[in-house]
Amino acid sequence: MLLNKKYIHFFSFIFLILFFICIYSSQNLKLDASSDSLMLQNDETFEYYQYYNKIFPSKNFLVLAIKSKKEIDNKYIKNINNLKSKIKNIENVESTFSIVDAPILILNNSNLNELASQKIENINNTDKKIKLILNEFSSSPLFKNQIINENQNLSSIIIYIKKNLKFDNLKNEYNNLNDKKVNLQEIKFKYFKEKKINNQKKEKLIEELRELINQQNQDYEYFLGGIDMIASDTINFIKNDIILFSFAVIFFIILILFIIYKKIKWVLIPLLTTIYSVFLMLGLMSFIGWEITAISSNFISLMLILSISMNIHIINNYKINYLNINIKDKIFYTIKKIFWPCFYTMLTTIVAFGSLIFSDIKPIIDFGYIMMLALLIIFIISFTILPLMIYYFPKIENTNLQFKMLDYFYQISTKKIKYIFLINIIIFILSVYGITQLKVENSFINYFKSKTEIFKGMKLIDTELGGTTPLDIIIKFNDEIEDEKKLDITINTDSNDEDIFTEDLDLMENLFNDSNKNINNDIWFTQEKIKIISEIHHFLEEKKEIGKVQSIYSLIEMANLINKKPLSIFELSILYKEIPNIYKESLIKPYLSIENNMVKISSRIKDSDDIKRNKLINDINVHIENKYQNLNEFKINGLLVLYNNMLQSLFNSQIKSFGIILMSIFLMLIILFRSFKLSLVAMIPNIIASSTILGLIGLLNIPLDIMTITIAAITIGIAVDNTIHYIYRIQENKKIYQVSEIIIKKTNNNVGNAILTTSFTISFGFSVLCLSNFIPTILFGIFTALAMLIAMMGVLITLPSILIRFKI
Repeated sequence: MLLNKKYIHFFSFIFLILFFICIYSSQNLKLDASSDSLMLQNDETFEYYQYYNKIFPSKNFLVLAIKSKKEIDNKYIKNINNLKSKIKNIENVESTFSIVDAPILILNNSNLNELASQKIENINNTDKKIKLILNEFSSSPLFKNQIINENQNLSSIIIYIKKNLKFDNLKNEYNNLNDKKVNLQEIKFKYFKEKKINNQKKEKLIEELRELINQQNQDYEYFLGGIDMIASDTINFIKNDIILFSFAVIFFIILILFIIYKKIKWVLIPLLTTIYSVFLMLGLMSFIGWEITAISSNFISLMLILSISMNIHIINNYKINYLNINIKDKIFYTIKKIFWPCFYTMLTTIVAFGSLIFSDIKPIIDFGYIMMLALLIIFIISFTILPLMIYYFPKIENTNLQFKMLDYFYQISTKKIKYIFLINIIIFILSVYGITQLKVENSFINYFKSKTEIFKGMKLIDTELGGTTPLDIIIKFNDEIEDEKKLDITINTDSNDEDIFTEDLDLMENLFNDSNKNINNDIWFTQEKIKIISEIHHFLEEKKEIGKVQSIYSLIEMANLINKKPLSIFELSILYKEIPNIYKESLIKPYLSIENNMVKISSRIKDSDDIKRNKLINDINVHIENKYQNLNEFKINGLLVLYNNMLQSLFNSQIKSFGIILMSIFLMLIILFRSFKLSLVAMIPNIIASSTILGLIGLLNIPLDIMTITIAAITIGIAVDNTIHYIYRIQENKKIYQVSEIIIKKTNNNVGNAILTTSFTISFGFSVLCLSNFIPTILFGIFTALAMLIAMMGVLITLPSILIRFKI
């Protein structure tokens, strides 16, 4: 239909209008880099994580660490006060907490009565020496490795962000969406709109904080950290990567096309076709509402690479047909001839990317769907827009470009067959060994380049302020406890202080006589509970992988230090009842829920160390399970567990789906070539390429992550494209020539050119990803580029050797 002159101008106009609509629509693309986007879908651990976070309230916060070249002094404290006052004036900052706010509890001989009356000194209103105050803070169960490090040359300002209740409500409603809701689209629209506003507020806050930091006393080093900052910076990385990758890949494409065709029009025709595909995809993504994440941020580069690859094969075939004077309708003949090889290359690549939808991780699932749709668009545009543009500019010059490398490959593949087989066998054996060494134990800090602010801030907090990645233990105690065990009244009747004794009796009387309180709530503390909490607390502190540990026991330790001796259970109950709300909100409620008979012991993992997440989680689980069998239940949770679950699931699902990919592609090759033997041979170079890359990753001891785990599937999906084109041409040449060596040489001279150029184009395209600040993206680019070159050599050297040796 496209070749009918009556319709050509009409369809050209329609395609042009569609192009501008997609450009306009693409400005509404959504970006997401939130931590919960990397969680497993329908993960019970994640559901429990959301459940207990409602019970133990927490606030979003940023951490501003200020490091001095020497010990903290009065000048440093003045700088903190000045900085704090300015931070409080920034919009969306709810409150701050730092060493100038921390109460001095030991040095001034405070007692629990003063704590209740809120008559507490801090560093700004005391006459105590600063060195003594810092000694107290750096050894305090509450503040050490939290707001001050042990060397006393680093402290932090914790910046609490105002809650966006509207966004939180919409998020909960969106997460609980189901197809039965009448206002499904309305909720989605409101959620994404508010999410955009919420992200803009956080970006503005972080930007203002950085501007403020740049204006401060430069005698000190400033490091901003926190989950919201990581999300904000990652979004900026994504934006920069998309722009940088796109232009860099386009530059390589222009360069390679010009080398091949030496004419501007044959650079512009495939380039414009490819750009059309990309903008059509961007427009559809905006319409569907798909979000771009760090994982899918390279989809534009992939589209450019894969589209150019298909266009080069089509143009190369058209060039051969154009020079054949016996073919009249050269465009139609080309489309008819190349359609099925391109169709199957598109299908095999879709199968490869389709394996990602079985990962249970939303961004990876979305990436799979994005690339499946992108490939379909590439195929459609390559067989509509490209022929249309060729129709307007049909003349093609005979450049006779021939790579000498192809002659070299031909000589090797026909003369060195035994050596080729031997080398492939050795590579495959080493690869299998390397695959057995694969692991997913990596550090989130090392996802970013060392020069980035994210890395610097996270590294400092991790090493000097008690770790970064949270690990929580949630304990639910049995509700049935004997009444006599609930209260251990220990009052020293020999005390000479009658006032304190009388006051304790008054508090005791209030405890039992207050009709508006539930006595079970007020006397929740028991020896058994405190013993369990303290033992688990200390067990975590002894783990070398764990930094700061916080729980209700941290407050108890502090109270014991103030009291100069361990508090009785009765005194703890009194303390809980009388402690001011300002301390109860920050020191008790995040770790104790009397109403639910639950406690949370929170710790932070030193992520920059070489830790084994899975082993650490299992060790803690076994210890608690074996030692505390009388607990109602306990759960190990937190971002560390959720992230570990995600990596373990991804590893298992991708390894399993890899077999499905191989089988699916093998079946498609049988349908295409109608030969079991030929299809089996076609799989060999691609299996070797993908296994070599996985084996190399294992041998180099590089941990798999959210992106590198997908390399094998993507490699075999893309690499098999060249195999299909090569064998398809082999079959065509068999109809003309009888001698295997001649068939190979003729195939190398025509389709070999396209394979060589597309392989280099793809490799250079993927190597552009090395410009990213996101390490998984860099590794993905390096190893995928290498895989394409290995696959190319497999098609142009190993495959011909097998065909000749076994006379297929």
